[in-house]
Amino acid sequence: MKNQKIIKNILIILTLIVVAVGIFFGITFYQASKVTGSTPRGGNNTDLTRTPFQTKVATGSDITIIDTSVKPDEVENPLPILVVEKNIPKLVELWKEPVSGFDFLSKDIQVEATTTKGTSTILTTKTIKNQLHIYVWDRATGNIYENLASSTDVSRTSNLTSPGVQEATFISPTTVFTQELDLDNETIIRSYVNLYKETATSTLYTASKKRVFVYADYVSISPENKKMFYTLTNTGKAYVSNLDLSSVLNVLNTNITQWIPQYINKKTLSLTTKPSAYFPGYLFFVNSDGTQENQYILGEKYGLTTLTSPNNTKVLYNEIENDSLFTSIYDTKTKKTVRLTQATLTEKCVWSNDSKKIYCAIPQTLKLAPYPDAWYQGKTEFSDNIWSINPETGKFDIEVALQDQVPQKIDAYNLKISSNKQYLLFQDKYTLHLWKYTF
Repeated sequence: MKNQKIIKNILIILTLIVVAVGIFFGITFYQASKVTGSTPRGGNNTDLTRTPFQTKVATGSDITIIDTSVKPDEVENPLPILVVEKNIPKLVELWKEPVSGFDFLSKDIQVEATTTKGTSTILTTKTIKNQLHIYVWDRATGNIYENLASSTDVSRTSNLTSPGVQEATFISPTTVFTQELDLDNETIIRSYVNLYKETATSTLYTASKKRVFVYADYVSISPENKKMFYTLTNTGKAYVSNLDLSSVLNVLNTNITQWIPQYINKKTLSLTTKPSAYFPGYLFFVNSDGTQENQYILGEKYGLTTLTSPNNTKVLYNEIENDSLFTSIYDTKTKKTVRLTQATLTEKCVWSNDSKKIYCAIPQTLKLAPYPDAWYQGKTEFSDNIWSINPETGKFDIEVALQDQVPQKIDAYNLKISSNKQYLLFQDKYTLHLWKYTF
């Protein structure tokens, strides 16, 4: 009788243990499913005061090229497949070292495919047109790398070794414009780099580097028509020229010597006075052919920085008032201004090619400071999210909740959006690393 009572107690204890373990694992799996489940674009956290740093991974889809022109007596194997990766994260740190430049460029690629004709298998090479790539200039080595935008694989394309380049602008897959400091750390050396393959079987490009003697503090490059826009140092003379200086046109003469140029489009250029929170700034438009006088757009705004839309109808700009930063959109046609409800620096923004949307990295916390000076001098600590802005209404939409994606602060700048609005590139000011986001 006593033994039966002991056995009964043991069975009750074991039953309670099993139930407790089941409840524990049930709760654990439920919580895990909530964290790892799919989330809307940009995550579901738009509360700027909440920073749980939860890693959310969303997957992309494969892209398969299917040739529908195969004859009935031929069977083509399921090749080529441009993207074979699965479960690609939307946000990736594409290059985990400092970069000097990057951009989206399209080029044709060659892929191998097999066709079965009767009992014979034929290996053929196909050309797939205009595939979007990302080109990257590694800052430490000067090597050039490329990435098929729809994948995460990055491969080296050149044998060029040119460390020390601070800024590299990609004009085409085989031409780059570089800027670096001379040994005196004051003189800017600019060069026009051409890439070519020495033989048909060469796997890497060889580079020829030609120095371009332009004495300017800032240069704006237009990959669209392969020209540059600049003002000569310590003068008010502005010029448009070919990248190799084979043609030079004087487009403006003024007494103001400190300008930031922007090549807006083939016809229109902009000049903004060098910004400071302690001095008023001005913005002018200039015709690229030099046929008309400059056009006054904005002025008397302290800390003025600008970013003009590709169709030159709107200007995103910053101004500082009592150490408070404000961001606004000015309509060049109606002369009306919309002040945005969130502020950031124009250097942390980019217009879409069709001028219908602006993408901006916006700090979660923006302390009072003399902007943009404090940001230029590295006296700020920004932790950004990336938003899109409707330039007609000023409405914001969260695009990339970086606080939910990575466990460290990112001060994003140098944003670039692909022409199809499918990919966004940006650089982290803290590390100079390159990030890619897939919409």
